[in-house]
Amino acid sequence: MNNNNDNKKSAGFWAHRLFKQAGASLIVPQSKTYFAHRYHDDQSALERNPFSALFSSAGKEQKNRESDTANVQQFFEHESSLSRDYPDTVESAPTCDSNISQAPGGRSNLASGAALSAQFTVLNCYDETPDTKTYRLGRLNGRIFDYLPGQYITLSIVISGQEYKRSYSLASSPTRSKILEITVKRDPNGGIVSNWLNDHLKIGDTVNLKGPFGKFSCVNQTCEKILFLAAGSGIVPIMSMLRWLADTDASIDVRLLLSFRTPEDIIYRDELKLIAARHKNINMAITLTTDAIARYQWRGLTGRINKKMINKLVPDLQERTVYVCGPDAFMAACKKKLLKLKLPSEKLFCESFTVNSPINKPKDSGLGLPSRIETGSYQVNFAKSDKTIAADGQMTLLDIAIKNGIIIAHECRNGNCGECMIKCLKGRVEMTDQAEIDDLDRKKGWVYACCAYPASNVVLDI
Repeated sequence: MNNNNDNKKSAGFWAHRLFKQAGASLIVPQSKTYFAHRYHDDQSALERNPFSALFSSAGKEQKNRESDTANVQQFFEHESSLSRDYPDTVESAPTCDSNISQAPGGRSNLASGAALSAQFTVLNCYDETPDTKTYRLGRLNGRIFDYLPGQYITLSIVISGQEYKRSYSLASSPTRSKILEITVKRDPNGGIVSNWLNDHLKIGDTVNLKGPFGKFSCVNQTCEKILFLAAGSGIVPIMSMLRWLADTDASIDVRLLLSFRTPEDIIYRDELKLIAARHKNINMAITLTTDAIARYQWRGLTGRINKKMINKLVPDLQERTVYVCGPDAFMAACKKKLLKLKLPSEKLFCESFTVNSPINKPKDSGLGLPSRIETGSYQVNFAKSDKTIAADGQMTLLDIAIKNGIIIAHECRNGNCGECMIKCLKGRVEMTDQAEIDDLDRKKGWVYACCAYPASNVVLDI
């Protein structure tokens, strides 16, 4: 399917929905500019509808894009003063096609309506904290990347001859249509890709990415009041939504309760303060969890987020839509506290960083992937592939397929992107709670293979 045609189809619907749900003004206030080293002075862009580039047809914007491409060298020179030296470059594959991934019934399986694969260039990178960097990415051909605030993309990176795919939340707002930003925290436990990006990725390098994916976005719900809860790098998708709400001057009452270990670990610290200072409808509190708090001149909250903190910051909790992002232990604790405080469960949305949490006790699988204990003896029939595989309930349908040479498209393994959606024609399948699949699709037999386990003999339409 042609991407230009898809842009035209979705333009009116998404523009209308974005502005209606956020209560946003059509023009970004002229006085609102963030850090000069991060955002460029583009007066003409501010005078336009902030979503004009995002939702306009490719033809109308082509002239501007050609001009942008011609000036890219000047852009790089402007950014270079903030660059750092890195020893190596990314080994990237040729640019992939921009086919649209469709869900059953002709509906897109993505909130933004389209998933594409494309090559992006690193326009800038800078430190957020001592162990966290933000990378600004742009497309030299000037084509628009359509996404919703809070969504994520999957990077394909080649390290020492081996390709790795990792998903990263977008930190940027779609109001700034010429750039994407991802914020990557170093993993002290040896995260291969995140640590490699922090050590080696530099300005001018190219990366291949696919997306957008995910339903963790404030655009998907209609609300007048929001609470954001985040810990550590869980702030990244929250920041994307916050930037969008600030850029569009949305008339939504926003509260943020954020948890970091020390003051040096506060990602986006200066920008968060600036946004809160310039928007009366946005209020923020930060708590630090370090045991050595006496070392710091900190006058804010301390300790882990608890019911007392939530009650003090948001006495009207039951009226708010709540978005939580961070480590699984943090999210589980927050969810428990919020429900005890009588927040309606349908108003709680979480984003997990953990890949494919098993239903039962983990046990090593032949693929070195998360699995669970044996639950029975089953036959998994892949109808179109004419293969029947014996299974014991330990491995996901995706892992079973991969092990037996059956191709199922997949990206995140989180149950968010929908790439691995397949149809179960017969039998019973169990899916983990993290699978973000619509109830309507579940009833029709559709499952996410990365989060689905056979619970009887099954027949799959693949």
